[in-house]
Amino acid sequence: MNKVYEFGRPDGLLKTVIIREHNKGTSYETIEFTIKNKLTDEDGKTIIDGGHTSFFEPRQFKVFFEPIVNDLKARFDDTNELPRG
Repeated sequence: MNKVYEFGRPDGLLKTVIIREHNKGTSYETIEFTIKNKLTDEDGKTIIDGGHTSFFEPRQFKVFFEPIVNDLKARFDDTNELPRG
């Protein structure tokens, strides 16, 4: 699993989420989770440029993120329903 997701906002803030697997198939398998924030002004000058990286064992990753992903799925499903009436 090597995935990169980018989320942009109209104000210019760009969030990047990177998920990478390391040492897959070994007893040292690790999942790297990185989130970065970048914001520049109209002239291209950097206002915010930071991030955070965490490492998880596969089981820890699933236990931590699965409830979050399931909650987000439910919220997206609720907002995608068309009003009836």
